[in-house]
Amino acid sequence: MESSLDGAFDTYWQNSANSTEQLEAINNAINATLNPRVPNHIRKQALEYLEQVKSKLDGPQCGFALADDWNQSDVVRYYGLQLLEYAIRYRWSNCNEEQTRQLRTWVKNLAGSIREQDALYIRNKIAQLWVEVAKRCWGEEWMDMDQLLLTLWEKPMNEKGSANKLLVLYILETLSEDVINSEDAVAGLRLDILGNALNDIMIPNGLYLELATTAKNGARQDIRCGDAGWLARMCDFFATCVKDARVRGQRDMLFCAIKALHALKPTMAWVNLKGAVEVNVIDCLFLPFHTEDIALQTAATEVLYVILGRPYGQHWHESWMSLMLQSLRPDRVSLIRHTLERTASSAGSDDEKHTLQKKLSEVLSILADAIAQHPQLVSQQDLDAPAFFDLLLFVLQSKSLVVSIPVLHSWTRLLSAQNSTIADLVFQALSTLVQTCSVRLLKYESVPEGGEDEITQFLLEDFDTMPERHAFLGNYRRYCVNVIQTITRSRPLEALSHVLSQMTELLETGPYTGGRGFDPSRYSKTSLPTLQFDAQYQVVSNALKGYSQWLTDAASLQPEDELHTRAESDKASATHSLQQWCFQVINMHTDDPEVAALILQTLVTILRTIKPEPSFVLHIVQHLLTMRLYDNPDHTIFSDAVKAFEGLRVLELQKLALAFSNELLEVYNELEPRIGVLVEKHGDEPRLVWGYKAFLFMIIHRASGIDGEMRLARLRQMLRPVYEAWQDQAFSASLASLHTFCESVGLADLDQFYKAYGFDRNPDWATQQLDGAGQARQAEIKVKNDALPLRMTKTMLATTTEKLKSGSEEFEVGCALWSDIIPTILPNLLQMLRHAQAFHNSANWSQLPTELQMVVRRTLQDRFWQSGISNESKDQFYARISDSKASYEGFASVVRGTTRNIREQGYHLIYFMTKFEEQFYGLPNLAEPLSDALFADADALSANHLHPVINLTTGLVQRCPPHYRQRFLPPLLTRLFKKLDAKISGEWEVISHANQQNTEDDELSDEMRAESVLRALTYSMVSFVTFLLDFEQVPTQQNSADPATTPLVRDIVLSDPSVLEPLILFCTHALRMRDTRCCTAICRTFRSLVPLFLSNDAPVPQVREFISTEVLKACITSLNEPYFADMQKDLASLIAQILLLYAPRTPTPRDILLSLPDMSGVKLDKTLGKICKEQPPGERQLRALVLDLLEGVRGVSIYEIGKMTPKKVKKTAQPQYMEVEQRPIVVAGDEAGLESVAGLFGDG
Repeated sequence: MESSLDGAFDTYWQNSANSTEQLEAINNAINATLNPRVPNHIRKQALEYLEQVKSKLDGPQCGFALADDWNQSDVVRYYGLQLLEYAIRYRWSNCNEEQTRQLRTWVKNLAGSIREQDALYIRNKIAQLWVEVAKRCWGEEWMDMDQLLLTLWEKPMNEKGSANKLLVLYILETLSEDVINSEDAVAGLRLDILGNALNDIMIPNGLYLELATTAKNGARQDIRCGDAGWLARMCDFFATCVKDARVRGQRDMLFCAIKALHALKPTMAWVNLKGAVEVNVIDCLFLPFHTEDIALQTAATEVLYVILGRPYGQHWHESWMSLMLQSLRPDRVSLIRHTLERTASSAGSDDEKHTLQKKLSEVLSILADAIAQHPQLVSQQDLDAPAFFDLLLFVLQSKSLVVSIPVLHSWTRLLSAQNSTIADLVFQALSTLVQTCSVRLLKYESVPEGGEDEITQFLLEDFDTMPERHAFLGNYRRYCVNVIQTITRSRPLEALSHVLSQMTELLETGPYTGGRGFDPSRYSKTSLPTLQFDAQYQVVSNALKGYSQWLTDAASLQPEDELHTRAESDKASATHSLQQWCFQVINMHTDDPEVAALILQTLVTILRTIKPEPSFVLHIVQHLLTMRLYDNPDHTIFSDAVKAFEGLRVLELQKLALAFSNELLEVYNELEPRIGVLVEKHGDEPRLVWGYKAFLFMIIHRASGIDGEMRLARLRQMLRPVYEAWQDQAFSASLASLHTFCESVGLADLDQFYKAYGFDRNPDWATQQLDGAGQARQAEIKVKNDALPLRMTKTMLATTTEKLKSGSEEFEVGCALWSDIIPTILPNLLQMLRHAQAFHNSANWSQLPTELQMVVRRTLQDRFWQSGISNESKDQFYARISDSKASYEGFASVVRGTTRNIREQGYHLIYFMTKFEEQFYGLPNLAEPLSDALFADADALSANHLHPVINLTTGLVQRCPPHYRQRFLPPLLTRLFKKLDAKISGEWEVISHANQQNTEDDELSDEMRAESVLRALTYSMVSFVTFLLDFEQVPTQQNSADPATTPLVRDIVLSDPSVLEPLILFCTHALRMRDTRCCTAICRTFRSLVPLFLSNDAPVPQVREFISTEVLKACITSLNEPYFADMQKDLASLIAQILLLYAPRTPTPRDILLSLPDMSGVKLDKTLGKICKEQPPGERQLRALVLDLLEGVRGVSIYEIGKMTPKKVKKTAQPQYMEVEQRPIVVAGDEAGLESVAGLFGDG
């Protein structure tokens, strides 16, 4: 090993006296930064001096001198290593061959001189320096690295203890991470060389010789040293450490064993599986389970997860099968079970044991999935499949749902496996599966804390926040539902009998009647008995879905099929059983509104599933119409639940009208008077009144056998109130201005009301109660809102269009009913929408005193609940809202609820109208007033109110006939992108400012809540962009025309500058929005757009220039911010694509890059030459070239930021179990979001 310090650095090395002085100065500066008594200005000067030393020519040699001096403190030695690191990372490319050799020599000398007593972070830093050098020259200038590693490794333990071996292990671990597993830019530049070299030194001898004989250019004998290979050496060392710890009681060897596992873990992610089999890696990894050390077992389990989680491939079938079979050996299944039993603990009592249980469950899940995908595994003679399946059931029933969920997920796959052996094994587990999944459909997030339920205790321990529990439990229940549906689909009779009998037992014994303890005064939808019945309803509902799937399967059988007769018999038996159950249930009374609602839904679901004889349908409908719950207004929560039941009854009746219109038509004359009675009874509830009328309307509209003219006449008679309401001149006059609109809905003179009641002087609106007059004003607003024709129109239009097939007789009838009234509705409707948005525009309240403007602003701030955001359950949220109805907050809720209802019902009306394509899209000059109504004041709405606008626009695009697209879509899309880009960009600026002001609040503050909502809105818009560019609709037969007149949506977007410009501006701004999911999606969008702008036909060059400037700037800015560290792969890929495709066509990308601080023109041109050569490199190397080019822009590596300062997040469950289901332009001048980085591009 080279030991001389002679080298190129000597040319600027100072004389000995000055060297000593500089080292002393460095020592003093370091001590000053650590001494709390030193004044801040001195400390700052010391830090500045230490930074300056890094850039000095003699910095590296100073670094070596400090790091190699054992007499220095650990802090000083570590600083010396940092000086060397700076030279290697940022000055290597400027060094000549002799200088790089000197740097390499210093690193080798440091590695060779480590001692066991050296601090671990010192040793690890030396290992990192070794890897940084290796990434730059190993395999070319540096050919003996493996020999040096082996020399370090083979040093006897009695000389240096374990220090050398731990050093080599860390070097190998880091090499695997940087070269193979991560997006390291430096490694990416030499990926082929480093990848081949690492593989050559890692694989065991047998595989190495095999590859050497088959390789085209022969094996690389100059890289590898020794026969064994590092994979074998690490496994042997690990086994020795475990043996010494277990047999000889050498506890310090456990630490070495864990470090060996850390080195194996990244290697197992890429190494050839045949090599893993050759070194018996599975045998090694099960050794810790013969010990009782939890930390060692956990580390081994993590490595097992990596190697067993490798995807299956036909080319490595034998190796993959061998690894799985070794892991599934009966003795090892027994070992895992023993470990799980031994580490069982109560919630919060032992985190280490609980962590091991979670990781073992994940490994079992991998093994179970392997069996599901490759059933031949269970046919092996040396596999005890029943014991393994019993172990899966054991883990499934764990009281910790986080431990249970990986195995639960695997059961969903096993249930779907088409293999007789697996089916037999699963059959034995069906009872336990159904029982476990049934119990766990309980809404645990609604169960009160502090109880003795173990599952709830574990949930509280595993998840710090309610949103996390919401997300996790939603996924857990989804898997339970899948299990129940799949079991019922395969064994319908047994499953249905079991789950229905459980529901009957609950009804018979539960406290759901006054005689069994039900008390309206203490009613709660989240009481445990109600939650239990809700869980059982979910079981029955999903069992019926599974049965419906079985019916579909049975219907596909031909009469000559062997199973046809049995299927028909089973179907008849199931139908009879379900009918008998219905007869039994309708004779059972309940006083609980929630339970009654669930029973009602179950009855309707059964009817729609089995499609029984008309007499049975009529019997059930009669029961639904006569079900009676007695309201008690004195108990608000109970009374609200009764009202909710009445609303649900209407909806369920409408479902039956759609499914059984012919049967109900037979008794229409009996139904009509009964419905009349209900309409009269609920006359003060327009929602119920029009719901019942819609029930009758749907029967007449959908039943067959009615004369066409008679049907049309009766339906028009039913719609007459709708026609008359929209044609009312007084109603039209009330929409003439914002003021008259406010008067018509009871919102006029709000400022006077607020001032009279002192809203501006009472900060706690939720507790301040309204007096009688205030409540009367509140009721007046509700009455006027109900008097608007929106609800009746929405109900009847929805009823008309529900599951309506174009071209059918019902469709033609619908067109005839609405074609004349749509042109009358739209002008008033659009004006109403315009005012309902303008109400939120603060400019319309600017004449008020400042304090009242603040009251109006607060009035318009929503209280909302959203899964994954709110810190309370949905039921708790609604209970809190219900309790404040008569308060100042309740009044504010009515005010904002009025305009919200107008907007959302208006959106629904427009969407329903699009079902009648010609009657809606064919109206002349509709696009401009529609755009004005939807977007004129859209930026005044809060973020959570803009989702319906985006959803409506999506529907308008989807349903627009191709021949109307060119006329209809551009005005709509232009306004949407301009308004929402300004809105979303502005909101992100507000969030950014708020986050800077509030850095110490650990709670989910209002700012964080607003940010969560803004992220959802941003993603909705990003998804809309993707939808526009991917959406294609083939012209229908009736509207077929010349392709030139029926363009695709994508073509319109890309060819019309009025749409393309605001779309690309929004996408550019999205690159700077701090939401990784949105930014990643926009990167993909841009990567699909960049290749489209290569020609010189207008407006392509202008778009290309914009992308080459503003998009490139946004990418570079985001790339060099810590927040976007996890996105460097996507951003670098987009930058590389821009350079690859545009740099040969325009100098702009080069000019932008050259404007960056400290950007070398020579390095830039060299990089562009590599990127733009005739045969460009692969994608990862393109990314590496970009990252290397931009490495020194700010002197901070994004890769290092992501690597060195990971977010400290409590590990609970795998990310797939924590996902929350999401709801699916700038004026010329300075662009928002770029001012703060103008100097970065030489603009300021």
